[in-house]
Amino acid sequence: MRPIDREQRIEEIELGLAGLFASPKTPSVQCYEEGSRVQFQLSWVVESKRDTSLDSRCVTAIRFTAPQINRYAAMDTTQGRAIRNRLGAFIRQRVDEQYTPPPVEGDCSIEINVDDALLDVQDEEDYYP
Repeated sequence: MRPIDREQRIEEIELGLAGLFASPKTPSVQCYEEGSRVQFQLSWVVESKRDTSLDSRCVTAIRFTAPQINRYAAMDTTQGRAIRNRLGAFIRQRVDEQYTPPPVEGDCSIEINVDDALLDVQDEEDYYP
């Protein structure tokens, strides 16, 4: 696999994550590679204040292993889209389970380690652990 393909696939995940949650301000997505881990940090505003420093934010850290990212990067376009949709549904489900009703007056934070099963493309059914 060419490095540019891997970087493009990482960018696809970032773009998919940016649109997961409604936010009065533009969500932020950062990607960090630390050793054998690739971590995406998604941050969005749940309640906006006049002073930006007072905004209530949610942050989700999504961690992949390097082999998982490489596996995703090797997929074709259709498989990649299915995995991104599955990942988005999984993240929304986890946030909804932990924060129901959504946090309005306080911040929220969730850490998610991606399971290998989420990247299985043989199953036509969605993956929800």
